[in-house]
Amino acid sequence: MFGRLERSLAEKQEYGVLEGAVRTEQPTDLPIVVVVYTGEDGAVQLIDEFVLAGPGPYFFTVRAGIYRIAAFEDVNRNFAYDSGLDLSALLNAGAPVTVAGGTTVRDLDIDIRDTSRERMPFAFFSADNGGTAEKSLSDFHIGEVTRIDDPRFSNENGRLGLWQPADFLRQVGAGVYFLEPYDPRKIPVLFIHGAGGHPGNFAHLIARLDREHFQPWLVYYPTASRLEQTAMSIDRWVQYLYVTHRYQRMAVVAHSMGGLVARGFINRVIAANDGRAEGLRLFISMSTPWDGHRAAQSGVNRAPVVVPSWYDMAPGSPFLRSLLESELPPSLAYDLLFSYSGGSRLVRGANDGAVTLVSQLVMHAQTQSRIVRGFDETHRSILRSDNVAALVNEQLAALPATLAH
Repeated sequence: MFGRLERSLAEKQEYGVLEGAVRTEQPTDLPIVVVVYTGEDGAVQLIDEFVLAGPGPYFFTVRAGIYRIAAFEDVNRNFAYDSGLDLSALLNAGAPVTVAGGTTVRDLDIDIRDTSRERMPFAFFSADNGGTAEKSLSDFHIGEVTRIDDPRFSNENGRLGLWQPADFLRQVGAGVYFLEPYDPRKIPVLFIHGAGGHPGNFAHLIARLDREHFQPWLVYYPTASRLEQTAMSIDRWVQYLYVTHRYQRMAVVAHSMGGLVARGFINRVIAANDGRAEGLRLFISMSTPWDGHRAAQSGVNRAPVVVPSWYDMAPGSPFLRSLLESELPPSLAYDLLFSYSGGSRLVRGANDGAVTLVSQLVMHAQTQSRIVRGFDETHRSILRSDNVAALVNEQLAALPATLAH
């Protein structure tokens, strides 16, 4: 197990991260497309694109190498670069950026000015616009329609994401899956699973969801990854869906460690100030270890190879200390659901078989919540509870009236 984890993490070390932000002179709600590419005029290869809902941060995970980065405002929202219309800029006038494996190059900021039309080095067309450019977004499953019993949603693949994250990304596929084509009349409900989990864990809740008014969006990710990185990835995927569909409202339902990831994602949406936070009105967490888990600290201290997410799950980690620092806006209702049955002797203190009540009921999380409600369920059975499903539907039912236009 640890040998497979070590090999998988070694493979991920072949990649580096490019991080920066796009700035504009004037506030804008136009989509901004950032592209990373290699080569020069006449021999350019597009590597990836990052779609922003407005000015803000971007990142790319790429193999170690030399790259160039450009960005443009998509004036007519067609996901294609129109040289005579779209404002555009090259990072450092097209100068190359070198990234080594296992490293992050930061502060790659791009300024798009009101008269900026630096020539893009290639005719860029997003795959969503009928183009043929190969891009990393196609490696993720963003808006792919499937079934809740998709074979990819399995316990085996959930474990793969925890112990062999590189294999998970290559063989299974991370992203946001749909159970039906997008319907603008329905409110998206973003479901985020916990450690070693998968979207199928929510089958009971989704089967009882009011599908006349809500559409499930299922996040699937390798749970070995650092939690802030996962929150950044979810923000990237959902931002792409926002630009594509311009949905007006959204709810988030998360279980266990997924609640930590969800809060990290929500914090990023609020900080972005790009219009998305206005429609984010409900967050429900279930059995979430807000104060972390002692077993994660034990793994960090003793395991021959450390699962990266354990660093963030360890009590008192920098990620956990900062997660609840910012308050949620009054427009975003937060409901904290906890489980208290089936205690395990392997977990010190009163627990639900996996997480202590002390961790689930951290005071700062309680003070930010509208509802704090306990269920006589284990850490896993809370996902199969009819009472929980009824409460979730009850809270969701208030959204259409709250956000009526």
